[in-house]
Amino acid sequence: MINMKNLIKKQGDMIRKESGMNLVTEKKKMQTVYLTKLHQLTQRNNHTDARVFLSIMMGNKKLEKFYKAMSELNDVLGGYGPELSKLNQKMEKELYKAIKKYYLNSAEVIGLL
Repeated sequence: MINMKNLIKKQGDMIRKESGMNLVTEKKKMQTVYLTKLHQLTQRNNHTDARVFLSIMMGNKKLEKFYKAMSELNDVLGGYGPELSKLNQKMEKELYKAIKKYYLNSAEVIGLL
């Protein structure tokens, strides 16, 4: 007996094969231009801005909001305190996970941070 869910999946796979469509989940390689910009930001000690830039590049709204908020807090408080550092460390794990999921050259991207 054919399960309806499997039938729909098979039909979708056939359509993608015939039309040459690729799945949206394919990883992309970050272009050299953007790698250079990321490198420049971190060399100027703008680590939070580098993460905002990277979040925008990936289209990750959650990380973008977080790092923009961290930038604002950094401006207001004049630096990261122990509380902000702990919060930042927690989000770093999520950022690295997102980078590995999104980019083929994730090791290179993470190395620039």
